[in-house]
Amino acid sequence: MTSLKDEIENLWKEYASSVVAGDIDRWISLWVDDGIQMPPDAPPNIGIEMIRTSAKNMMENMPASKMVINSEEVREVGDWGFSRGNYWFETGPEGETVRVNGKFLTIWEKQDDGSWKIARDIFNFNAPLQ
Repeated sequence: MTSLKDEIENLWKEYASSVVAGDIDRWISLWVDDGIQMPPDAPPNIGIEMIRTSAKNMMENMPASKMVINSEEVREVGDWGFSRGNYWFETGPEGETVRVNGKFLTIWEKQDDGSWKIARDIFNFNAPLQ
């Protein structure tokens, strides 16, 4: 049986891979329909359509060429789990690449089929974006 930590690590790899690919449909499939995303310096994105719109804008305006997500802590309580950690991604044209790094706290909800999806997500950057 796979541990929640292993499952979450695999989901983070899928998350990062879909961001780098710019595949909004693959990325949004990791979320519950009534998810809430709390990005830095902006009001929350409530519901999957608002999350999709915000993420699509980010993927188009700040495409990532590389992304790594590291869980430092994963806990499970019944049908809920959380993951806390750090991430980094690279963006910008070749020769002018910028590395952005930050931290996150994500709440995962277990689905009826036993899979896990993102229910709530808050993240911020370790330094202001230039």
